[in-house]
Parts: sequence; C-alpha cells; structure tokens
Amino acid sequence: MNQDEISVTVAGTPVRAYRAGAGPALVLLHGGGLDDAQLTWASVWAQLSRHAQVVAPDLPGFGGSPLGPTPATLEGYRAWLVEFLDACQLDRVILAGLSLGGGIALRITLDEPARVRALALIAPYGVSPRLPGGKTGYFSVHTPGAAGFTDAVLRHSDRLLRASLRALLHRPNAVTQELVTQVHALLTQPDAGAAWSAFQHHEVEWTGPRTYFGDQLAGIACPALLLSGEQDKLVPPDDVRAAATRIPGARFVLVAGAGHWLPRDAPDQVAEQLIGFLPTANAAPAPSEDR
Repeated sequence: MNQDEISVTVAGTPVRAYRAGAGPALVLLHGGGLDDAQLTWASVWAQLSRHAQVVAPDLPGFGGSPLGPTPATLEGYRAWLVEFLDACQLDRVILAGLSLGGGIALRITLDEPARVRALALIAPYGVSPRLPGGKTGYFSVHTPGAAGFTDAVLRHSDRLLRASLRALLHRPNAVTQELVTQVHALLTQPDAGAAWSAFQHHEVEWTGPRTYFGDQLAGIACPALLLSGEQDKLVPPDDVRAAATRIPGARFVLVAGAGHWLPRDAPDQVAEQLIGFLPTANAAPAPSEDR
C-alpha cells in the first residue's frame, strides 16, 4: 500500500491515508488497539482496488495520524470522518469497518445516512451488550497504569506479543514474524496506544459497554453486510448475527476457522465478500429527503 499513500488535512491535523483504484468509493476503517490502515487492509488492498476506488485512513491517534483535537469517542470519530470524506471529495461512500472502525461506520450511518451508500461491518464494535473479558476487561481498562505496563511488557517480549496476537488471529501461521515486527514498530511510536486507551476509558463501564446500538439498527436503510469469524473471542459471532437480523435486508456471513482480525486471518474470504457486495452497494438509491 505504500505507493498509494496520500496525506490530507482534517481539523488542522495531518492524516495519513491510502488511495487506489477507480469506481465506487469504498472507505476502509481499521480497528482499535495497535492498528492502522496498512496493518489491517494490506492483505486485501490489491484485490479490492481492482474493483473500486479504495480509501483507507489511519484514524486519529493511530499509525501516521496524530490525534489532534479529535475526541477519542465514537462521536468524535464520526465528526472527524465527515470532515475526512469532505477533504477527499467523497460524497456517498460504501463504508467497511473492522471492530472500532465498524462502530464508527455504524455511528455515521445512523447520524448521516446521506453519506453512506452501503455498509460492510466486520466484527463491529457496538453490536454486543457484553464486555470482552467481562469484569476482568473492565479492570484491565480502568486500573491506573495497566495499559502502559502491558505495552511496556509487549515492547520487550516477542513471545508475549505473539501470544496477544493469537487472541485476535485463530488460523495456523497467521502470526508471522513480519506481523510481529510491524506491531512492535507501532508499539515504539510516541503516544502508542494513547487514543485507544482514551476510547476504552470512555466506552468501558462497569455495567457493560457505553455503546450498544441494539434496536437503533432497525433504522439503517442502506444495504448491509456483516462478517464474523467463527472463533472471534472479542465480538461474539452470535451478537453479530443478531445485529444482522435487526438491520432490514442485511446479510450475515460466518467465516469458518477465523478469529477477530478477519482481514488478516481470512483475507481471501473478506476480499471475496466485499467484492461480491459491491454491485448491491453501488445500486443502492439515495435516501429519501425525510431521513
């Protein structure tokens, strides 16, 4: 993806993004944790860019995009995404989001339906009423210094870094030395994990996640595709399936033998599903004026 790298300015802050291909605009939003556009989407980039104009930003506070004035919340990222689309001169787009990116895609689809032609959600945040890890997950977020200690340990131990990646990737040989090297490079960046930590502090409550879209999903009128890995331990496949039943006309696909980080764990299946979704997405009519 490096040869397709571009830089745009949003809210006075530089954004690293990637752009390639021609045709319908497909905007890819990566996940949280230690992630960026290159890390999540490189494995499907060449396939997708043969069928669409593909745009993938590093979200504020991730990869090559400083957080700047953007609040690390779903609402903050939604407002940022509207400005990013304007900066890229993109009007109605097909949105595909993984995990955190899926939550952002849902938020903008519900709030700004005129901007979203169609929606592809990959293990999205906001469709499960449960916290990953339950109460243990709450304490791991809210215990002072816990996130910094974990990052420090991972910076100094490839063995533990590999173990943490295996919680996201299920298929044999998915955790490669190249991936470990890439994630380690993100760990060594200034403020690594700060935006994700801030997002978690805002979203993780004792009673569960702050955001659970639930019955709001019935208000989504555009075509929707939802993907889940059979072995996903963070966003339960049953919760993604249930979300699909709430979105009118949505299609759910369970990817066998794969974990949470689907574009890396099952890139061929993800690319195939997204490419197959494009004709339906591209044919979607604009929303009515009263929406």
